[in-house]
Amino acid sequence: MKDKRPVIIFGIAFVLLLLVFLLIKGSGPNFNWTEDYREKSKEPYGTFVVHGLLDKYFPAHELKDIGSSVEKELPTEEGTEKANYVFVGEGLYMDTSDVDQLLAFVEKGNNALIASKSIPYDLMFYVYYEECNDYFWDDYVHIQDSMGRFNMLHDSLKSEMDIDFRFIKKGKADSYKWHYIDSVYFCEEDYSFIRLGTVNGDKVNFAKIKYGEGYFYFHTNPIAFSNIQLLDEVGLEYASKVFSHLDEGPIYWDTYSRVRESVSRRRNSMRELNPERELSGEGPLDYILDQPSLTWAWYLLLACGFLYLLFRAKRSQRIIPVIEGNQNTSLEFISTIGSLYFLQNDHKKLSIQKMKLFLGHVRNRYSITTKEINEEFVKKLSIKSEVPEKVINKILEFYQNIKGSTFISDKTLIDFHQALEMFYKNRK
Repeated sequence: MKDKRPVIIFGIAFVLLLLVFLLIKGSGPNFNWTEDYREKSKEPYGTFVVHGLLDKYFPAHELKDIGSSVEKELPTEEGTEKANYVFVGEGLYMDTSDVDQLLAFVEKGNNALIASKSIPYDLMFYVYYEECNDYFWDDYVHIQDSMGRFNMLHDSLKSEMDIDFRFIKKGKADSYKWHYIDSVYFCEEDYSFIRLGTVNGDKVNFAKIKYGEGYFYFHTNPIAFSNIQLLDEVGLEYASKVFSHLDEGPIYWDTYSRVRESVSRRRNSMRELNPERELSGEGPLDYILDQPSLTWAWYLLLACGFLYLLFRAKRSQRIIPVIEGNQNTSLEFISTIGSLYFLQNDHKKLSIQKMKLFLGHVRNRYSITTKEINEEFVKKLSIKSEVPEKVINKILEFYQNIKGSTFISDKTLIDFHQALEMFYKNRK
């Protein structure tokens, strides 16, 4: 009987596999409901339709796919015509060279339209350099709702009624996170964001900001450009209004930098810099269980594993490797930039970077939000760090004077540094 056990195991597995095949074969057409935003995908949340529309958007100019890297394929030479960079995806992942190339591209007078749920901190460090009322960039926020009601703000583009977008999953409407840009990032100065469109009332999901001679356009809901949303005429009309902000010329479609939202936010070290923010709760099983064929394969695998244990087959377990924790690359990036300003003898920019390091330290160590720097913030920080309020107020007073001045002397920089050191040496 002992020799027949493997035969029994494989016999049962074969029967289960046959049943799975019959169930899948008779289940009808299946769709992949994953938000992959791939230009070759004809699934509900692919971008096959919008990619084809942009290919014919400017008949005299071609649509070029960036397939290897932004640094290598996005041109920065000054020409007689303007060009456009377009990205549609959950998250954007760029290294330093790609960010530099994109910044140089827009600075020359070209446009960049980025539709994503998260924006790299390394990019926004340059684009949103002059903060509104000391609100440092902290990525998009979201609301949970079953429907997104979109509209444009310009009189020539605004619809009489909001355009309704729904998130469909497995053929049924489901609740969804509709991202938008927090109102604290809008002020009246020329360097601020300019509102272009809204979602669910007055929440801005489409905005632009000037950089050099060109513009960055940010759209926080890439789902609006997916295949399923463009099946309706109103969806096509909305997408056309968004893309009408592009200048006639070549379009560079970025297929290389697309990642999941969770990857983009993890790169921004959002959990370390601000514990009140949540990373995406999606896991590998979410994708597997979304696909009927993979779901049955998963259950079959579990069944085979159970049978393997049931018949006391020999089992071995490999050593689980130690996974290193996430590194706070954002603070390291700011420290490096600060060193560069020191070498350039730019005391004001160096002081701003030191203040960013200080606020990042506060968020990371004491879990205190730094969106509003007021008396309540000083009291909370004093209690948690056990540093007197007068030391903290002295730091804030130095920073306000530095930010409002055009020239910063060596003595002012040294005094500001000593005030920060006083806090670091006495903190708990």
